[in-house]
Amino acid sequence: MSFGTSKKEMACERRKFALSILNGSVFHMENNCAMCSASKPLGSGPPTTDWIQCDTCERWFHEQCLGMNQDQLQEARASNWNCFLCN
Repeated sequence: MSFGTSKKEMACERRKFALSILNGSVFHMENNCAMCSASKPLGSGPPTTDWIQCDTCERWFHEQCLGMNQDQLQEARASNWNCFLCN
C-alpha cells in the first residue's frame, strides 16, 4: 500500500479505510445507525431518537449517538450535513 503523507492524502486514506470497514460489517445500512450499529439508541437514554442522514455517504445516525441537541440537529438538517467519516 502506497499513499502520500500530506494531511489531505492521509484524511482521504483514513476515510477509505473506515468506509471499507463499515461496508464489510454486518448491519443493515438503511435500518441501523452507522455509529452504534443498532436500530434503537443504546444506553440509558430515551427509547426513541431523531435520525440524520449524511448527505455524502447517505448513512444514517442517531442524533443521540452524535451528541446533538435539537438545535444542532435542526441546523444540520437545514444545510448539507456530513458525518465524521466524510468531513
